[in-house]
Amino acid sequence: MKFNKKTIKLLLTALPLLASGLVRAEGVAVGQAGAKTGAISAAADNNSDGAFASDLKGAEDLLRELSRERKLTPGLSGEYMARELERAKKFFAFAKSTLIPHGFALRQKMSDPDGLIAEGKLMVEKNSASWQGYDYLASGSLIKRDVDGAKDNYEKALAAAPDFQKDWYRYMLAACYNVKKDPEKALALYEGIIEKNDNWLAVKNSYLGASMMLLGRDNGKAVSYFDKGFSLYAPGEQAALLKTSLCDKFRDLEKGPEACGKTN
Repeated sequence: MKFNKKTIKLLLTALPLLASGLVRAEGVAVGQAGAKTGAISAAADNNSDGAFASDLKGAEDLLRELSRERKLTPGLSGEYMARELERAKKFFAFAKSTLIPHGFALRQKMSDPDGLIAEGKLMVEKNSASWQGYDYLASGSLIKRDVDGAKDNYEKALAAAPDFQKDWYRYMLAACYNVKKDPEKALALYEGIIEKNDNWLAVKNSYLGASMMLLGRDNGKAVSYFDKGFSLYAPGEQAALLKTSLCDKFRDLEKGPEACGKTN
């Protein structure tokens, strides 16, 4: 796939096709997914508590399915659901207080990658533990197609970031490994993010990124991951995903994702 500026910008915003492995594998027309859908971008624009309702409902539905898959007793299932939903709510609180302002500022500066890098350098000079500064440096580098520079700074951002943000930088490192054609490292990062279930933005994108990588290796798991990830997206994001060619990857399988049944 041509690694152009539009694709890189897509990697840097919390939009439906953020998983770079997914974009690389499909050659998706990224403009279709560019609408501001989903809780994070909506909340950045309107600062509404209700903007997170869809994501939280998706989290609850997925946790219920995972509880069934693990064959938990009703009592253990209730404990598991309560514990994990509390973690999800804490993440959304972190997202509103910290992640949204940072992400919105980053989005506003993406048209000037050199300025983004310069500002990031100033931030880390003032504070060597500024994860926001390293994110600016990494994002500016990625826009300029300097994947090694991006990877180096995402690693620094990961080391300095608060716990709820760390998996996002693991996700972006997976994106870098995909671009560098190191799928094993990317898949290991996706699987770790899914297992931890900390950062819901990283989780939903990692399900889809891993799904594309598992096709041909473990088709059943690829299908399951696609449906799990799809369930975490807001309705507008789901509609954007279904307009892409992603579901075409599953057409030769005896049983593809339930989500793709709408188009197959």
